[in-house]
Amino acid sequence: MLAPPSFWPEPRDPAAWLRALAILAKSEKTTFSGYWSTWEQYLTKTISRRSTPGLFGLDTTTKPAKILGVGLLESTPDGKSWQLSEEAQLLLTIWRENDPQKTLEALAVHLLKKSVWLRLLLLHLARGDWQISHWQQPIKVHSRPTTWTEGRENACLGAWMTSDSTFFFPENKSNTTAFKSQKGHNIIIRTEHKLISLAPLKASLYLLDSLDWLRNGQLILPLHLAQQPDLAILSPVPDSPSAQLQIATSTHADMRGFSPVEPVMRTFAQYTAIASTLETANSFEKWMDELLGAALKKGAIELHAAEPGQARHGRGLFGDRQRKLINWSIHPEFDALFPAFKPVNYE
Repeated sequence: MLAPPSFWPEPRDPAAWLRALAILAKSEKTTFSGYWSTWEQYLTKTISRRSTPGLFGLDTTTKPAKILGVGLLESTPDGKSWQLSEEAQLLLTIWRENDPQKTLEALAVHLLKKSVWLRLLLLHLARGDWQISHWQQPIKVHSRPTTWTEGRENACLGAWMTSDSTFFFPENKSNTTAFKSQKGHNIIIRTEHKLISLAPLKASLYLLDSLDWLRNGQLILPLHLAQQPDLAILSPVPDSPSAQLQIATSTHADMRGFSPVEPVMRTFAQYTAIASTLETANSFEKWMDELLGAALKKGAIELHAAEPGQARHGRGLFGDRQRKLINWSIHPEFDALFPAFKPVNYE
């Protein structure tokens, strides 16, 4: 499960979390119990009660397991207590160097990689599904919480997909998407069937805005960060077809780098604003087969591997059920090839 969003209490004071981590680091104890008791014993004068769960990571004591926050405190190997993660220790090291800009950047990058809620928000903003209106009530949403993660589960998980302590693999579940860790923990990426407030996310938006990474309601990262695939998918879709196909591929990819080819191509069709001309199944399939056939023949797409998938993965490559999941590379030559396959009529 995915716990409700939780960040530092005063939106313009991200250092509150760092002060909380510093207090825990100075404690005589190196392990801590649950987030409520940790707050009561150490943090009542530093952060609010509601801000505390966001510091924590994957809680394996619940069934299904629950992602509480951003993993600055991680579960101990026995699962009975919590400890500061390596990321938390690194943040504190940077903070002690008395370089506020570098510290805020490091915290922001960590959130971009491990805050499922922030990644979900940025994915919706990048695709135009949600909007930022004003700071008093910044996030404008026109959908129910139970649908927020649909089709975005892998992309929302970010660094949780490749965590050293937990690896996720898709399972076939109805009405939800579930993952199982190597340690056998079931993790269901869904929200509760009740209205969830997105107000706490204002804190993370303030942080991104203070770094000039949030412009006109969109994430605009420095080049060295924008080139990282797990961060690139959070920004607005670029204009080049090769980059759009790469983002579509990354959005649907599992931790091994395999993506379901039909959902990838449908997402790509939406990015390139041609989906409306491919409304019938026959026209979409014909366009998909002809485009990918030409791209593979000319080397604009390089297919490394393919595997069978499940029914929810849709149609396979050229209709082959044994090639529903693909691992490929998209090359710049795809940009020159694609215009010839912008559909006029594929009936």
